[in-house]
Amino acid sequence: MPNKSRDQNGELASFIGGTVLGLIVSAPLAVWLSPRSGQQTRSAIRQRGVLIRRKAGRAIRQPVEQVQGQIGQIQERVGSQINQLQDKVESIRGDSTEDAIKEGKTIAAQHRSDLTLPPPSHS
Repeated sequence: MPNKSRDQNGELASFIGGTVLGLIVSAPLAVWLSPRSGQQTRSAIRQRGVLIRRKAGRAIRQPVEQVQGQIGQIQERVGSQINQLQDKVESIRGDSTEDAIKEGKTIAAQHRSDLTLPPPSHS
């Protein structure tokens, strides 16, 4: 059993050693092979961010304008329908008022004629 533990410890040490050696070799190599300095890289990233932001703004603007246009059309249609309904209500009110006045005149005329009838004769 003790041999197994030593093998595992040896494998772990080999892994850690390989990782450290890889970092030591790769860090300077990455800097040496880098096409730009850190300042240039940050500037390029900033410029790319500005471009992406502009494209996103354009991409969003078009659908928003379409929706606003559709909302305007809907408002016009609803406004027109409201006006039509108001006209119908006014028409109905007008008809009802005129009908009520005519009916009132008819009733009044009938009552007048009832009042002007000659009294029954006492013969």
